[in-house]
Amino acid sequence: MKVTRESLTEFRKDFKAAMAPLEEKYDITVKIGSITYNPDMFSTKMEVKNSRDPETIARNDFDANVWKYEHLGFREGMFKRIFIGADGQRYAVTGFNTRAKKRAIQMTRVSDGAKFASPERFVREITDEFYVENLAKDLIIDAEDTEDDDI
Repeated sequence: MKVTRESLTEFRKDFKAAMAPLEEKYDITVKIGSITYNPDMFSTKMEVKNSRDPETIARNDFDANVWKYEHLGFREGMFKRIFIGADGQRYAVTGFNTRAKKRAIQMTRVSDGAKFASPERFVREITDEFYVENLAKDLIIDAEDTEDDDI
């Protein structure tokens, strides 16, 4: 194999395709990182997560990294916990970028579902509520379903 940027792009695609049956069989997600190379060799880091569900992976990542943010009041099991931001709006904490120097808190604004990253000082007050995506949409669908029913 001639090690070039193009051949490594093709390798990455082939690797992903080769891993698909194993991911399905073992209910895992396999991901390779940046590839370092020279004409004679290449290397990469491989990460295997114990789930294929993005929500479960995000929850597990949250619980693994939350100890670094306990000083803000976050604890294990608080994935998607709603907090009040410095601007007075409600946000749900969805993760942490532990390598970020300034904007480590990953969050979703409750009012419109927009996703942001913020500095630690943005968190003002943690509530006892959890964020449920598409709840309003589900309620509208349920309301439409019941309009046709005679009660």
